[in-house]
Parts: sequence; structure tokens; C-alpha cells
Amino acid sequence: FLVDKHRNFYFLEMNTRLQVEHPITEYITGFDLVEEMIRSAAGLPLTTTDQSAVKINGWAIESRVYAEDPEKYLPSIGTLSKYQEPRSWRAENDVRCDSGISEGSEISMFYDPMICKLSTHGATRADAIATMNHALDRYLIKGVTHNIPLLRDVISNNDFGSGRITTAFLAEHYPGGFKGHRLTSETAGQLATASAAMQFIRQARESSDHVAARVAEYVLLLPQLQDDGSVHKLEARVSLALDSAAVNLQGTNSFTATTVYDNGEYPPTTSKLDISWDVDMPFVELCQPGQENALTLQYLDPLPLGFRVQFMGTKFDIDVLLPRQRELLRFMKEKERLDTSKLVLSPMPGTIVSVAIAPGDVVAEGAEVAVVEAMKMQNVLRAPRAGTIKAVHVQPGATVGGDDILIELEDE
Repeated sequence: FLVDKHRNFYFLEMNTRLQVEHPITEYITGFDLVEEMIRSAAGLPLTTTDQSAVKINGWAIESRVYAEDPEKYLPSIGTLSKYQEPRSWRAENDVRCDSGISEGSEISMFYDPMICKLSTHGATRADAIATMNHALDRYLIKGVTHNIPLLRDVISNNDFGSGRITTAFLAEHYPGGFKGHRLTSETAGQLATASAAMQFIRQARESSDHVAARVAEYVLLLPQLQDDGSVHKLEARVSLALDSAAVNLQGTNSFTATTVYDNGEYPPTTSKLDISWDVDMPFVELCQPGQENALTLQYLDPLPLGFRVQFMGTKFDIDVLLPRQRELLRFMKEKERLDTSKLVLSPMPGTIVSVAIAPGDVVAEGAEVAVVEAMKMQNVLRAPRAGTIKAVHVQPGATVGGDDILIELEDE
């Protein structure tokens, strides 16, 4: 149903089947709807037919976790190389995962890309939201693109938390489309200090002498989303001091961190932080004074100059440099980007349904050139600009991967 601003209700449909949101009803009432359906189908009486016996207990929220690009809303396929579902947090069964997959499962182009119905419960709406944030941070998925970045950003939005939500929520909060979590002075500080501490611990684990160094200075380059959708590298210089005589290679380490930024907007900060990171585990917990709940980051992959982490749901490629490395990096040439203005790329893995052009054809900007199908959806591909078709690399029935080059245009 829909509700307008005058609180008029409009019922759109009635389905005599189990709905995707059934865990919410089960959480707050304690009734197992699947069991009730089976009892009914078997000719047995329902657990109760007394409406007064159905009591409401607390709040519940459900997030549909999909193998889907949260920026383009297109499905993703692949094999789940790493997969770990979140567990209960503050109370028994306050996190629920309804899924039918495990590590090693394949997400194919032939079926719906939903991975899991992730639900959380709490005494209040705020409790259910806090548990959902924690659960999304502790949900490890590698091998496919997923929509946790968008789910995490929406769930932690103040308007969502206060219930100021409508069907225009996404358009209002992401007018240029969702691009990932946009760092604030608070979250930039959390990411910078946690990343510096992680680098400190990484180096200690790789060293034969984890007692020698108790202080370090790093220059971190953090991807900072701008208003126009572009990404700027926010530079944060972090000075770390270990609060103990030696690094704890397994478990928790305490640091004092001083952070200075290059953007002139964020003030310098000095703070205490505890980092808990077990060997061979992706989850890193950051706890700071005055912080009600620890924040969880995921260490995903090493990179040539740093590493990739998942923070606030979004993946960040972070450069972690020594001060001298930062000085020399200024003289390095940036890698040239591929010019895609004359290419038509497949937006996702799928099957070519039709090709509307041939080499030598002249097309206008936006003209249909091909149709690709995946997961019950057909996507019309259009010419990125006016021009002459140079080459067509596919034909109807062909299977293509995401970002495969399908069609080329002549140079202008």
C-alpha cells in the first residue's frame, strides 16, 4: 500500500502468499508464518485465531542484500569467494539471515540476484537500526558486487532514523545517484586513524621485531566524494604513538593519534583509539572514547601503496605512505584513463538479444544499438555520441561479461 501526505491509504494489490517481509512480522509477534501456512495446508488448526493474542514486541527492520551494483542498479554475477553472514550482537537472535547460499556458491545471470533477507530486532527503532548497521558492517561478501554500501548509507541516514521517509527518499538524498559514503570530518577521522593503526599493526606482523617501534607517522590519501560526483584525494597526516611497550599481534592495541588534514576544512585532532584485529580475520573494530558502539571495518585486499577496506558499507582504496614516499609521489605521472567515448560497453554480464546496427552505419547520439538481457531484465544500449560504426564485436545470442567492448565508433 501507499500513504499520501494526508494519511490516505491506497492498497495496490493483495497476494495470498508469503511476502518477502515476513521476518518482520515474525520478529515483532513471535509467530512463525511459514509454520502457520504449513499447518493450514495440512488441514491443522492455526496456533491461534484470537487476534488479541497477537502482541507487538519491539521493532524490526529488513534489508534485502542483493548481488547488484548500488550505483547503476544492475545485477552482478560471479562466485562467492568469501562469504560470512553476521551473527547475533546484543541479544540472542537479534540478527536474522534468510539465505540459501554459502561460500563458493555461484550467482548466475539466470536467477534473481537476491543474496539474503537480513533482518534485525530491537526494543526500539533506534536499537533495531543500530543492530542493522552493525550487521551490515559484519557481512563479508567477496566475488560479486553487492548493494551493502547503499543499504548502510540509507540505514545510517538521520532522516531514515527519524522516520522522515517517502518513495522519493533516494531521489532527494542522492540527486546525482548513489556514489558511496561521503566522508565527513568525523568519519574521515575514524577512517584515517583506523587505517594508520592497521598499517602499524601490519608492519609489526611482518617484522621480526615487534618491540622496536612505538611511534610512526603516515600520510594517508582517502577518496573523498565531491558534490559533482568526482573523487578527490583527501590527505591526512597521522602521527601514532602506541600506548604499550610492544605491539599485540593478536587482539587489541591502544594508540594516541594526532591527525592533520590538507583541505583546510577539518580541524586537527588528537584522540585515543583501541583497534581490535585478529590475525587472518577481515574484521577490524575501532573504539574511541565517548563512542557508544565500536565501529567495524573490513580489511579486504592489499594494494601496491596501501589497502582496500570496507567502511560505513563503502569500499575505500587507501594509500598509506611514509612522509618521504608522499614527497616523491608528487613526481609520478598519473596513469592515463581509457577513452570510452567511442565505445559501447556491456553494463553487466548477460546475453545479447539483438544488434540494431552494422559497420558503416551512421548513428545519432542516444540511438539504440543493441539489447542485452540478464536476470529477466532487458537493457537497451545506446550510442554514446553521434558517429559512424567502426566495428561490431557481438551478435545475437552471444554471452558477454560486464564492461566487455561490444561496439566501436570511428574517431571524430
